[in-house]
Amino acid sequence: MAFKKWQNVPELQEAVSKLHASVQNYKSLLAENTPDSKYQAQKLWSAMSSSYWEILLALIDAQTKSMPSELSFDNEEKLFIDFGCLPGILNLSSQFNPNTRLSSKCSADIFPVMTFSDYIAETWAAITGNDAPVPEISMSLNDRINALTEALFTAQGQRDSFITAVSPKYPSNLNVKQTLQIMDEFLMSAVKVNMRVPEYREGDESYRQKLSQQRKAYIEAEKSIMLFVSSAQKNEANPLPLKLAERFFAMHEKTKIIAKEILYSQIDAVKIARRNKKITDTCSQITDQMKRSELRSIIVKKREYLSVPAKNARCDTSLLCQPDSMPVDYAETYGLVSEFTAMDIEMFNVPRVRMYGIPRVIFIPGQGLGTYDWSDHSILLPVFPVGGNDKSVSYALGTFRWDADEDRKLKTPYEQQIKENKKKSLIALSSSFCRDYSLWLTKEKRGYRILPRETHQVFVNIFRTKADD
Repeated sequence: MAFKKWQNVPELQEAVSKLHASVQNYKSLLAENTPDSKYQAQKLWSAMSSSYWEILLALIDAQTKSMPSELSFDNEEKLFIDFGCLPGILNLSSQFNPNTRLSSKCSADIFPVMTFSDYIAETWAAITGNDAPVPEISMSLNDRINALTEALFTAQGQRDSFITAVSPKYPSNLNVKQTLQIMDEFLMSAVKVNMRVPEYREGDESYRQKLSQQRKAYIEAEKSIMLFVSSAQKNEANPLPLKLAERFFAMHEKTKIIAKEILYSQIDAVKIARRNKKITDTCSQITDQMKRSELRSIIVKKREYLSVPAKNARCDTSLLCQPDSMPVDYAETYGLVSEFTAMDIEMFNVPRVRMYGIPRVIFIPGQGLGTYDWSDHSILLPVFPVGGNDKSVSYALGTFRWDADEDRKLKTPYEQQIKENKKKSLIALSSSFCRDYSLWLTKEKRGYRILPRETHQVFVNIFRTKADD
């Protein structure tokens, strides 16, 4: 029996029994292996897709009946909610280890990351006015900031050790150690001014002047180090190899990216609290039954967006898992999100992020290509990606890039400077951009020329940063 602890909830057990019977019929039809039986099996599978929502909503009703301060799902419930799997009825691959996979942790990064069951628990916490539980695959905001800060110290140390070891081979008037110390000390001040964070914008004049002076000191020190490396490359007797120079530039760029991630995360704290408070305030005067209905309503509204990844990939929209399928590894996939974001950190310098903060990354059941949910400011990644993790993640970031481009810094050049795009509809343009952006991240930024020359040049111009000029 599935969901034994809810065996006295008839609505849930009836929904499970209905699904069980349908799955048995589905497998029997497939076993016949005739064209007609395959066709009938496909029709039955499509009809079965509603079972996911019947079981999910019945499970949520059972969970919230006692009005708990926090929703907590066991492994069986997570397997169903997050993967559309019911052991004994719809099984994942035999190579899938639920104990290991469900407890895996994503590394610290700029995005809040969670599963669909985590999202439901967070929404319930906001409705009932309680603190949101920390997603099991992630960590709290403070822990993420602390981990990013440690990562910054490590990155600075690696860069400093590298250039300090190289410098004796290239005598110079530059005091390398002192210059690196200035860069380490004033990096955060420089980035705060560049990003014009609230701390800088709203600070008094003396504080703003202090940060500006520290930024100036950082820029001068950075220029000196860059000139030193450039001179070392041109040294006639012992030129610094290009690979070593590129390694230094990458290490240095990493320190600036992590610094930005720290500041974005710090700014996010206020926006996350504001978002949750808005839901809490809206629900503060309603009855317990209405709070339960509100959770159902929010989840049902999510239904349409959960089908978008499959529609983008033109594949089955059911959230039930295909028998013997293997879902993504959360930590591995989130590592790709981090990797691609580092290639385009300026994606967060948009009005939507300044208003609502960094979008959440939510792993959702079903298959397809990742997408951005405008209504909920969330990046949705299907646990069964079509075309591989690279494509799904990069496509999701592409939809976020396109939808968040309210000032048309991307849309106008992409439409006007590429001939074939001038006659495309808005929907066709969006799809085309996401496809090209995916290739830009997964191929072009890794050194492979894939895009047509005209498209390549437009992307080079769009994503050129100040550091490239």
